[in-house]
Amino acid sequence: MDFQAKLELNSIDTMIKDLNLEEGGSVQRFFTNEVWRLSDDYIPFDSGTLKNNSSMNLDGTQIIYNSPYARYQWYGMLMVDPDYLVGGFPLTKNGIQVGFFSRPGVPKILDPSGRALNNFDGIRGSYWTSRMWADRQKEIEMAVQKFIGRGGK
Repeated sequence: MDFQAKLELNSIDTMIKDLNLEEGGSVQRFFTNEVWRLSDDYIPFDSGTLKNNSSMNLDGTQIIYNSPYARYQWYGMLMVDPDYLVGGFPLTKNGIQVGFFSRPGVPKILDPSGRALNNFDGIRGSYWTSRMWADRQKEIEMAVQKFIGRGGK
């Protein structure tokens, strides 16, 4: 008894598109949104500006933190003026220090001596999305699988 079977599969590109798995597709956007949402509790928090001033780019492949000090917080390291190696210059008014300023147009660098920021508590701190992923990867994978199972919509 002879048996013959013929299996015809769509191309990989077609299968990826059919499952909405292409870069910038609905699954990508869902995944990025889950990472963004679940990272919220890991973001350093003082006034909430850093976490509240974030967005996902249009194709859903990146989370953007728009605060001017986001890079400092991400690395958890002091960033300094490259020439003077200070985080800021004292700003005084009538001989009283009222704040700090940085030289305009001079990009700061990570402190060569490795001084860390010390304003983190609980699970909030540097590398927030990476740490969240280490804690909640399985949860996100299950949510994405469920999303794909619903047709990625």
